[in-house]
Amino acid sequence: MGAFEKTLSTPSQAMPGVCTIGAVTLPDSQPWFRMIPPERVGIRGEYDHDGLAKRVHLKFNQTLGKLAIADLSVLQRGRVVILHGQVASQDLLNQLVRLAMQVDGADDVELRGIVVNSK
Repeated sequence: MGAFEKTLSTPSQAMPGVCTIGAVTLPDSQPWFRMIPPERVGIRGEYDHDGLAKRVHLKFNQTLGKLAIADLSVLQRGRVVILHGQVASQDLLNQLVRLAMQVDGADDVELRGIVVNSK
């Protein structure tokens, strides 16, 4: 510790304009503070602000393939998954909604500007 730090950390003297604060520790009774909310968990378990949307997109890709979701974008607003774009059929859209709701952290699915290309 340098001379400057020693002069500021003297507990017996009050120095005007200097505030010393000890280390803040969180009690073990609040593990929620250390956990990542389910909608913010990324593909590899890391914190990711768009984690839910990325995990839903990955599930779509793994289950249905890239071609089925080529014209679809997956977004999120908190725990709500937002689907936007084009899908090949109503059956595919229903399947996408079911798959999205299976992903941890998803509470609802919102459809915005979805075009169903029924043939």
